[in-house]
Amino acid sequence: MIVLKSFYPKNVGLRRVLLDFGTGLRRGELSGVKWQDVNFKEKELTPARSIVNQQIGDVKTESPRKAIPLNEDLLDELLLWRAETPYAADGDYIFASTKMKGKQPYWMSRIMQHHIKPTAANLGIPLKGWHTLRHSYTTLLRQNGNDPKVVQDLLRHASYNITANIYDAAVSDEKREAHRG
Repeated sequence: MIVLKSFYPKNVGLRRVLLDFGTGLRRGELSGVKWQDVNFKEKELTPARSIVNQQIGDVKTESPRKAIPLNEDLLDELLLWRAETPYAADGDYIFASTKMKGKQPYWMSRIMQHHIKPTAANLGIPLKGWHTLRHSYTTLLRQNGNDPKVVQDLLRHASYNITANIYDAAVSDEKREAHRG
């Protein structure tokens, strides 16, 4: 796992990518995560709110309220971030805006536009937006041979049809292999 050391807003963007890509959180859920939502002892995160256009609301459905298991590397990165951020109390947003003195999280679109997309472009990675990470997460889970039901549960979808028909994508190597079959 990459340890990210740089100025505060850049850390926010890169750590958001790690948390999103490591959990498959929806954009609004990612924005609404507070430290109290992470159970470091049980190694899980439970989305409790969603923030869209800086408006706090409920998560999309009951399925998203399920706890998401976190791996050790991601937990370590979150602990490093908690030690760095001035907003580390349980009730604080994990990605609290310094401009708003921690009362709101950073705006997702600005983090994407000013930090993440330019970095991805410099690396030659096509990135449309936050949802691209959720779709990529789904495809990688399947490519790694995970059970479809596990993939559905990790994404907190009500049915596997949503996962398979909307979020998953066959990649070129798989298509080539299918032709050889």
